[in-house]
Amino acid sequence: MDAIKMQIPARQKTEIRIEKIKNQFLVCLYEKDWAGAKNQFSGLHDLVARHTRHPDPKDHPPPPLSENSEKLINQALRVYQKFKSNIPEPFAPVFALVYKKLKKEILGLVRQAGTPVLYVSFNTWEHCLGLSLRQKELLYRTAMTFQLTSGCSNFCRRCNEWALPKVRAHFDFKAIKNILGCLAKQGNSHISLYGASDPLDWSQGDNSIADIIRDADTAGLEYSLLTKAPKSRTTLLKTLVTSGANISVSMTSRNKARIKRIEQELPLPISKQHDTDDLLIPACLDEDFISVKPSITDGYGTEITPDGAYIIIPTFTSALHPFGHKKRPITAETPFFPVKKTGRHALLVDYFKPLEVYDLNLNRLHLDRLIDVQIESILLDNGHYDLTPPGMRSTKEYFSIFETKARIQRKKMTVSILKKLKKRYLENASFKLLGLDDKKEYRKKIDAHFDLCKKDNCLLAQKNTAAFFLSHIRDYKKNNPTKIKIIRYLLKNEIQAQQKMTKNCDHSISHFFMDEKTDAFALFRTLALEMTATLDALPAIDRFIDENSVIYDPTADIFTSPPSGTAR
Repeated sequence: MDAIKMQIPARQKTEIRIEKIKNQFLVCLYEKDWAGAKNQFSGLHDLVARHTRHPDPKDHPPPPLSENSEKLINQALRVYQKFKSNIPEPFAPVFALVYKKLKKEILGLVRQAGTPVLYVSFNTWEHCLGLSLRQKELLYRTAMTFQLTSGCSNFCRRCNEWALPKVRAHFDFKAIKNILGCLAKQGNSHISLYGASDPLDWSQGDNSIADIIRDADTAGLEYSLLTKAPKSRTTLLKTLVTSGANISVSMTSRNKARIKRIEQELPLPISKQHDTDDLLIPACLDEDFISVKPSITDGYGTEITPDGAYIIIPTFTSALHPFGHKKRPITAETPFFPVKKTGRHALLVDYFKPLEVYDLNLNRLHLDRLIDVQIESILLDNGHYDLTPPGMRSTKEYFSIFETKARIQRKKMTVSILKKLKKRYLENASFKLLGLDDKKEYRKKIDAHFDLCKKDNCLLAQKNTAAFFLSHIRDYKKNNPTKIKIIRYLLKNEIQAQQKMTKNCDHSISHFFMDEKTDAFALFRTLALEMTATLDALPAIDRFIDENSVIYDPTADIFTSPPSGTAR
């Protein structure tokens, strides 16, 4: 148990540091700064070595590396493998030596892991997180993933979660029962009982995942399980399928024939996922660190693991976020928790609008700004449909709602839209009986519809949208010089093509956004790429941003000027 008393915040600080080194290493390779890349790679090895070697007993040993830290190190190793053919002499032998030494450290971690498997108690886990009572309530309310174990017996080479080899730690049975109870108490009705792990790996004494399912049923929780069906758990898989458990098997070339044989012995078919010869999801060994691919995460919320807890925000899959999502460590300083949205509901979330969250007073509201990962997604979204799955709206599609054709169609739908609003607000009460807030909201939504039926208001909203996005890009660019270089490299072909098309013009940027003939998304994309392409200030864009102070109005669901006298 002592090993888990590892000061979760300290481990999470190490995660952040490792991610920064990985990103700096990648930028040096992009820029062919071989000396800088060598220094970053060597620095990563030195950091890992300090966490894996036995210090002097008089010293305070650093906390063990977290699961997420080890994943990030594996990504850095993968980066080297992808770029090693580009490394010239005399640097190539030095890189190869660092790679060999770092790989040895990681293999040492794997050999030591899970010997014996660590069982994490509820009290120890909660104590190490160090959250307030309100933060814990919100964590349980918004949890969408409950990862029972750390590490995986399958260690699939194409895992989209970059799962670690070998089971290292389990929540103990009492901890799982307690956490399931906390989820139910907070009204969280559905949980995925897996993550970067296989749920069938979990066991303690005579207890297995079947016992956890019974507890979930008792607590009134719906659950989902996804497994690669470890060979040692065949009997357990049969029991779960026969009992009607909500379990699916993730199919690969390695387990397909075996699952087919098992299925022939069962009265019920086995639910399958990823049942294709060529998986369509970008995952682990598919990551090339030079292209942008669709997101592989379908939910906003939080994740509980034996290592701690994280806020999960979907992203495009890229060198910035090879998981296809951003993990934000939850600590005592975490000020908000995203409203849980999964599956189809998550697809309906516009990733380019401020997040809907709970604050620490349990108020449900929208943030007034975009967070970094959202700005990254806006910059990486080139408007191509292959990046956005069906049901998900891109920035290009959002700009299209201000076009003349959309405005006319919206006007034709006025009766239908007003009926829907009336049903929503007045189905159970007359307008007079509505509360003051509901009356204001009802009126505002009606006004917002009529506003977007008018040409000038549509063009103004179009201009405001662009100004809001560009303002956030400017701030992000100032505060994230390493990440902006990664984005620049990922978009280099688009930037080069765009620069060839850029022309000087006497008109202001506002003038173009207020012209209905302008392709607003194309103009916004040109400006965003121009900001990404250089570290220099861009006076025309800065002037446009400064002249157009904009906020997001969640009730009207539009980007608009703030009320008079309100600071942005």
